[in-house]
Amino acid sequence: MEKIVKAVLFSEEQIRKRVAEMVTRIDEDFRGKDLVVVALLKGSVVFLADLVRGFKRPLAFDFIGVSSYGNSTSSLGVVSLEKGITVDVAEKCVLVVDDILDTGRSLTFVKNYLQKFKPREIKICVLLEKKGTRLMDIAADYVGFEIPDVFVLGYGLDYEDRYRHLPYIASLKEEYYRELKRKGIGPI
Repeated sequence: MEKIVKAVLFSEEQIRKRVAEMVTRIDEDFRGKDLVVVALLKGSVVFLADLVRGFKRPLAFDFIGVSSYGNSTSSLGVVSLEKGITVDVAEKCVLVVDDILDTGRSLTFVKNYLQKFKPREIKICVLLEKKGTRLMDIAADYVGFEIPDVFVLGYGLDYEDRYRHLPYIASLKEEYYRELKRKGIGPI
């Protein structure tokens, strides 16, 4: 186990099982509909890969890049578009995929951005959700796991742009978390 890991919150097997359950439910909900998956960069890429590989139906997917963190991982409160979508979503069903629903700022921004393209519907799918930190009135339609207000890494989530490769989701040890706080960086 990595030296910065306090505890493994969800194992590789738990994640695999939960993603398969989510695929089954999403596939049922979108049966017979034209689906486009739009994933937020970078944290959702591992989750997206496992999610879309589980579908037995044709679908399109694209990426969107947003930032509300500037040069830190502490939200500045203003979300900006860094990469727009390139796939046509007009009159299609859109599933927005993100790694974590925390304050809700990024997902609210993305949902408002996508509505300009007149999709039939927009649903939100997140791997992780922190309910006690929400600042915006937005909810996920599909949630992998609920977590406490801790800094997490692995399975696409990073600590200082590293550790995304870990096959599990873990909490960060306090000394590393304190170091982030000392630098003025808080959890995403």
